[in-house]
Amino acid sequence: MIKRRAIIAFLALSMVAVMSSGALYAYFNDTETSSGNSFTAGTIDLTVDAQNPWASTEFTAENLVPGSTGFKTMLLTNAGNSPGTLSGRLTNINNGPGSTSEPEALLGTDAGELGANMMITVWVDSNSNGLVDGTETTAYSGTVNSATTSWNLGPLAGGATSKVSIKYLIPTSVGNEIQGDICTFSIEYTLTQT
Repeated sequence: MIKRRAIIAFLALSMVAVMSSGALYAYFNDTETSSGNSFTAGTIDLTVDAQNPWASTEFTAENLVPGSTGFKTMLLTNAGNSPGTLSGRLTNINNGPGSTSEPEALLGTDAGELGANMMITVWVDSNSNGLVDGTETTAYSGTVNSATTSWNLGPLAGGATSKVSIKYLIPTSVGNEIQGDICTFSIEYTLTQT
């Protein structure tokens, strides 16, 4: 009988312990749920002079002589909503002899020297005046043939526009070696996410 009472007492104490431990660990709680969440990727979309894709030819200059100069300003717009860094370069540069005149023929072989002698300057032309002035800085200055490395044209925020100018010049020190020569090239602009 004592054994039985001891077992009943032990079971009763165990039940009280289990019930009280549950009461000791009861905490207030509340759960909230947010629904309809989504992730949307940003966009970067470069347009040049409001064209996308860019299909126009920016430079067609004929009858160039030493001292010839000109410039073109292009409007580059980030039509997307994410910021990027703008860069540019010349690609597909080809020099040809064109029509070789007698003064050029007297110099020897005519391989097409125009791209090696024509200078270009590239910059963000804030006021579109064809001059690097004020706070504007030159992104590239050198020959057409050497303009294949990337020019840093700075940041371009989503929805923003940058005015990029390219100025060409044939120095007056250039002689008969460029007579009749032809230089063709492509202009490539790239907008890279920052």
